[in-house]
Amino acid sequence: MQRHGHLSEVIGTADNFRFASKLASRRKRRRKEVKAFDADLDSNVDRLLHLFLTSSYHPSAADYTYKTILEKKGRKERFLSMLQYWHHVYHWGILTETENILNRSLDERSFACIPGRGQHMMVKMIRRDMKLHPELKAFANLDVSKMYPHIQHDVPKAFLRKKIKDQTLLNSLDAVIDSSIGTPMGNDDPEHPAGIAIGLKISTIYANISLGMFDHDIRRLFGLFSDPTLIHKMSQMYVSAKKSSARTEADMAEVARGDSYLESLFAGYVAKGIRYYYRFMDNVLILHEDKTFLHLVVDWIALYWANELKFTMNPKWQVGATKGGFTIVGYRVFSDGHIRANREVIVDVKRKIRKGLKMGLTYDQIRIAISSQLGTVMHANSINFLKKYHMEKKERLGAKINRRKSQCPFEIAHGQQRRFENFLFDPEKQQSEDDFLMELRDYAVIDSIKEKNDDGTPKKCLAIRFEWQGKEFSYTDDRGKSVLVKPGEEYFSYTGSKVLIEQCETEFTKEDLPAPTVIKIEINKRNKKFYKFT
Repeated sequence: MQRHGHLSEVIGTADNFRFASKLASRRKRRRKEVKAFDADLDSNVDRLLHLFLTSSYHPSAADYTYKTILEKKGRKERFLSMLQYWHHVYHWGILTETENILNRSLDERSFACIPGRGQHMMVKMIRRDMKLHPELKAFANLDVSKMYPHIQHDVPKAFLRKKIKDQTLLNSLDAVIDSSIGTPMGNDDPEHPAGIAIGLKISTIYANISLGMFDHDIRRLFGLFSDPTLIHKMSQMYVSAKKSSARTEADMAEVARGDSYLESLFAGYVAKGIRYYYRFMDNVLILHEDKTFLHLVVDWIALYWANELKFTMNPKWQVGATKGGFTIVGYRVFSDGHIRANREVIVDVKRKIRKGLKMGLTYDQIRIAISSQLGTVMHANSINFLKKYHMEKKERLGAKINRRKSQCPFEIAHGQQRRFENFLFDPEKQQSEDDFLMELRDYAVIDSIKEKNDDGTPKKCLAIRFEWQGKEFSYTDDRGKSVLVKPGEEYFSYTGSKVLIEQCETEFTKEDLPAPTVIKIEINKRNKKFYKFT
């Protein structure tokens, strides 16, 4: 098992914590505490850097403030833990190099709070598996009862040490976990501390990795196949349960084949393990061909959670037939692949549409205002509902993607597009020019699909194709997904820079390419920035 070291050498830099401040401030720049932090950015970054390098970051229960929110029409209460803004910047700073390492170690069928693996990806995988395997006629749906307050601190700590060996980084990661002692999310037992604060980005990662080992263990049924005595005992329980639960003619015919057949059937299920498993944070879904076997699996999971993780299973767990459908992550999924948005989501959308119309908003304005809820509905089979309430998209996302793909003037994979701003060399930041070296291979001046002139005509846009020869780095895009840039890889990007466009049209031609260059940030006489090929 690979353990990562020397991470603090990358994390413990001023540039990293400046980058963290940008990540933490997304969609929050108008807040007073964000503005105050950015106003004295250098000194604040230095303070965070000192806390990290000296392992002196030790938040306590006194640093938290709490807010109670009610969910599901007041039936469910949650305690949100809040910290001052600089704590969030610090958390983002220690996660820049850590998050991807931890996410990669999670099972491929673990979803939630992982870039590119959200609820829609999960439902897509479920529908695909049910279509390819019609024999999956049974499901088990279960979750943990109040997971965050019951997370044992030693569980995420043990997982962290399996993946990371940098002690300086581990000290900071541990400090966040230990800070929950004495809060509404934790307890005061020093020997067995438990509870993780709700409301922090880093807490969602800790919650995910707390179930990380469970993901691997459930897929192989907790190593049950290695204990012949236990297999025999469980096999007898399965045979007994199969006989007592037989209702249909098919069940009766299966039971009539004898105990030895049922025992061989059980042994085959154990040998296969759990193949069709899905977890969205603490919500677990298992698809299988045998409902009786799933009842046993649910019992084993309850014992595992109680003994290994000190979790209690929510008593509202379900085992049933996929034909009647099941509810997961806001959708009702049926065995034929048809999905519907949950009734609660539909009711909420209707209510907000009516409210928007009373306020005098247009349907387009309402569509933008409730885009989050509509996103859930649009991923279901709900075209009639959307048409009825005038919420259907004027242009489907696929059409937009195809239009953007067709704009690219180069024969290169669309996934190789990278954000232009990340390739700029800024002399004021005391950066090395060699770290931003690229080999320009092609360019094209095209019409922009976003920007327009005052007369309505599209503005000019420069598309560049290049091989990156600078240092390797990663950044987070607008969707929160981590994007990697590696030396030797070919990418393309767009910019509306008039100076760069003018250079391409007047100072050189495509015959001069390929050629090494750096896109440098310079300042004109009016103290305004512009970009230039050097």
